Amino acid sequence: MILEVNFYKLSLISILFFLSCSNKKEDNHHFKLVKGYAQGTTYSIKYKDVFDRDFSTSFDSILNEIDQQLSTYDSTSFISKVNNSSDTCINLKSNDLFKFCFNYSKEIASLTNGFFNPAVYPLVSYWGFYNDTSPKIDSLFIKDSILVYVNLDSNFKITLLNNEDFLCKNNEKSKLDFNAVAQGYSVDLIADFLNNKGVIHYLIEIGGELAAKGLNINGEPWKIGIEKPVDNSFTAEHTFQNIIELNNKSLATSGNYRKFKIINGQKVAHSINPKTGYPAKNSLLSVTVISDKAAEADALATAFMVMGKEETISYIKTHSKDSILCYMVYDSINNYEEWSNF
Repeated sequence: MILEVNFYKLSLISILFFLSCSNKKEDNHHFKLVKGYAQGTTYSIKYKDVFDRDFSTSFDSILNEIDQQLSTYDSTSFISKVNNSSDTCINLKSNDLFKFCFNYSKEIASLTNGFFNPAVYPLVSYWGFYNDTSPKIDSLFIKDSILVYVNLDSNFKITLLNNEDFLCKNNEKSKLDFNAVAQGYSVDLIADFLNNKGVIHYLIEIGGELAAKGLNINGEPWKIGIEKPVDNSFTAEHTFQNIIELNNKSLATSGNYRKFKIINGQKVAHSINPKTGYPAKNSLLSVTVISDKAAEADALATAFMVMGKEETISYIKTHSKDSILCYMVYDSINNYEEWSNF
C-alpha cells in the first residue's frame, strides 16, 4: 500500500457532514457514497450521477493500479523493484503512473529549489520513520554517506533507449518514494474518471487529500474543516482551526504536530529537510494548500512544511500567477497564529 505510514505529511482535515469509516455504499438524495480502505488509509467518494451508475469497481481498479506501480510497502510493486534493483536502467513500459510521478516530482523539486525531493527515502529511513527506530545521530555520516544518495538530479534520470523510456540511476543505494505526491495524484485520477463520465457534483477524499466539484447535498459548496494543531486531537472531536469552502478545487494539508518522535530527549518532526539531512525546524504546525490539482497541493504542502513560513510566503508571492492558495498555522510564543492568502 502507498501510505500505510505516511511520514511526509499527515491527514489533518475533516469533511463536514461527510465523515466515513466503514466499507459500504450509500445513496442519499441521489448522491452515492463509496467508501472503504485503500493505500493504507480510508477513502470516501461522494458523487451525484444523473444515470445512477455505480463506479465502485472502477474506483477499486484505479486505486489498485496505483498501488501496483507506486507502493513502497509492497515488495512486488514497480517502485519497489526500482528501489531494490541492481540494474543500471529499468524499462518504464506499462508504468505510466510511475513515469508521471517521477517527472512531476522533478518539476516540483525544481520549483521549490529542492525542498520537495522524492529521493529523500534514505534520510527518512535513517531517522527511523519507516520502522519506528531511533538512530545514533552522526552528522558526518549524514553528510558524507546519505546526502549523496538523496541528490535527485545526479542519481536518477529518464532516458530513451531503443525507442522506449528507461529510468536510470547512478547509485544503487538511491531510492524513490512518491508518498508526498501519489495520494494527491490518486485523487486526481478519480476526479478525471468522474469528469469523463459527465459527473458534475462530487467530493473525493483519500487519506485527507481532496478534490471537490459542484455542490453538496444541500446545494452548497463543500465545506472542509482544518483541525486544530493539538497533539492529541482526533477527527471525531470536530475541533477545527478553520473551515474552508472548496469549490471546483483540490486541497491537501500537511502537519508536524502529531507525527514526531523523541530522540535524545528532543521532539523530532517527521518532515525531513533533504538539503541538510535533518528534520525541519521551524514554527509551522500545519499547512493547507488549495490548487487545481490534488497532486500539486499534496507536493507543495509537503515542501512548505520544510521551507517554513517565511520561505513559503516568498514562494507564494513569486508564483502568484499559479493561483496557489495557502493557509498556515504556526507557533508564535506558544500561541497559534494564522497566515493565508485567501
